[in-house]
Amino acid sequence: MAGFFGFFDYTKPGPGVPKDAPPKARIIVFFEVFSRKFWHLVRLNIMFFLFNLPALLAVLFASQFFLQQQLHEDILIDLVLRLVLGATFICIPIITIGPAQAGFTYILRNYSKEEHAFLWWDFKDAAKNNFKQSAIVSLIDFFIVLIIGIDINLYLRMEMNNVFMSIASGVLILFFLIYIMMHLYIYPMMVTFKLSIKQLYKNALIFALMKFFSNLLIIIVVAGLVLLSFMYYSVIGFILFPLITLSLTGLIINFYVYPKLKKYIIDKIEPEAESKSSEDINSDTEFESDEESESDTDLEPDEESELDADLESDEESELDADLESDEDIE
Repeated sequence: MAGFFGFFDYTKPGPGVPKDAPPKARIIVFFEVFSRKFWHLVRLNIMFFLFNLPALLAVLFASQFFLQQQLHEDILIDLVLRLVLGATFICIPIITIGPAQAGFTYILRNYSKEEHAFLWWDFKDAAKNNFKQSAIVSLIDFFIVLIIGIDINLYLRMEMNNVFMSIASGVLILFFLIYIMMHLYIYPMMVTFKLSIKQLYKNALIFALMKFFSNLLIIIVVAGLVLLSFMYYSVIGFILFPLITLSLTGLIINFYVYPKLKKYIIDKIEPEAESKSSEDINSDTEFESDEESESDTDLEPDEESELDADLESDEESELDADLESDEDIE
């Protein structure tokens, strides 16, 4: 007998989920997945952090264009502040190593769908399958961040009493904010659909504008979590960042993004695919019925006699023509 007098018997099937039970709120599912997959998220975070180490150097380099003046008299504190800014950019993600980000996003997207994923193998396969596209996207992002950083510093150095320069700097900051929002969607779409780079950026722009305020809220939450981990004691932030910060913020982004991809893209594609398959089935049945009707009509006696007559007359004429040609040759 399993268990102890019928108690603690884990071989018995559980009550299961009621058939008509309402779906759980996404926030509840998020915390359930986070608690259930916590150690997987830690392992994924460490793996992604190691592959993404070059992005930290890239962020430090890019910060020289965004923050050209020294942030603090102490060089070490200045470096820490730049790393905190870079950590925020990596978590969004706007500066990252593309293939590593693709593999990382694929795992977290599956977790947001409550589907299983093999940490190493799925990470590796997603990075490999999206290597070229993700590498190009990461390079584009890096150079755009540099250009925007240079322009922002240029406008801020100019006299702000000029109305035109004030408007231009405001438009540039708004453009950069929208560009950041686009990166909530680029990598989830990359690992979910087969899209060109142009289509990735176009669809990401549509989502960034269509869900502007909710996107802004998610960016504030992600940036707030990163900054909060460094706020009171920076060492805590530097410990959490390679252990759980990346996975936590990435899971938040994918839990937010995937329902929108499902609503506006996946749910619209599936009915079209089903209707197309049903049309193919109908065309097959019509083709079969046409063949059957043709075969039935071929068996009718009148058409058989006409066909025989035609064949006989054709054969006779061909035979006559052959005989005439033979005679002419002779």
